[in-house]
Amino acid sequence: MKPIMTRRAALGLAGGALATPFLARSGFGQSYPAKPVTVIIPFGAGGTTDLIGRIVCEKLSQRMGKTFVIENRAGAGGNTGVAALAQATPDGYTIGMTTPSTHGINPSLYKERLPFRPLEDFEFLSLASSQPNFMCCHPSLPAQNVAEMIAYLKANPNKEAFASSGIGTSIHLCGELFMQLAGVKMQHVTYRSSGALIQDVIAGNVKITFDNFTSPYPHYKAGTIRGLAVTTTQRAKIAPEIPALAETLPGFDIASWNGFLAPKGTPKEICDKLIVEMRAVLQDPAVVGRFEELGAAATPSTADEARAKAVSELAKFKGIIDKAGISIQN
Repeated sequence: MKPIMTRRAALGLAGGALATPFLARSGFGQSYPAKPVTVIIPFGAGGTTDLIGRIVCEKLSQRMGKTFVIENRAGAGGNTGVAALAQATPDGYTIGMTTPSTHGINPSLYKERLPFRPLEDFEFLSLASSQPNFMCCHPSLPAQNVAEMIAYLKANPNKEAFASSGIGTSIHLCGELFMQLAGVKMQHVTYRSSGALIQDVIAGNVKITFDNFTSPYPHYKAGTIRGLAVTTTQRAKIAPEIPALAETLPGFDIASWNGFLAPKGTPKEICDKLIVEMRAVLQDPAVVGRFEELGAAATPSTADEARAKAVSELAKFKGIIDKAGISIQN
């Protein structure tokens, strides 16, 4: 005779079967991380994004009990590293960083040649920091402030050049937006690094730049270059005496920000855990202080806020790039 299963027993088995995946998923999130986590930084060592990433990952390692290992994957304005992140296994053991280049500028420069989809291929975790660029000039120029610089450039169209670390960088696009809003014309000179361009500004070989704040700031303090304005809407906490460009050119707002991403499909429990831990790290007074030494502000956020930042940056930079007619030719 076949054994007879009661209705209550059948329901019990069915309930257990349904509960098992939930318990497994919950346990998976709770036990994360069980091994080291790789963090892809899409730029070389020593830059602002790398420094911010190392500060955050050092604290995450301490808080979560497993090492967060930095992997610098530079190339193609950040595209190489972010493309590798998009293709990584979505298990929480590979995450990475994003910047205005990868989730603002490059999609409009590379168009169909971009090797990832900026909004569709990732789980957004949190923003991390924001730092202004710094409009500086050689002291030999007669302009003492932004208004005087605009007047000088209008009287001398294309006489002066501004330096950037490459086509399509935030430094380059600051110069383009400045020319668009101020109605002036300058030449654009590219350098292989921020350090090289600052040395040429100090030497007077090129007289204007909109470099990331950290690089020119010590030279501004030393008096070898003149600081005119920061490129964000608010003045920098580390240098409140320097005006914001938006005080003269309303609407000017370009920052060198960064944040964290995971590959699309990374379990929500793991993403949520990382977001909570990142918020705690970014609110740590010691971390806030280290960021401020770099001229940056800590910007913990929700996943939705990080995604919204990318959406707004994509739209903003598309307008600047399209108006300037900039493209990357490979």
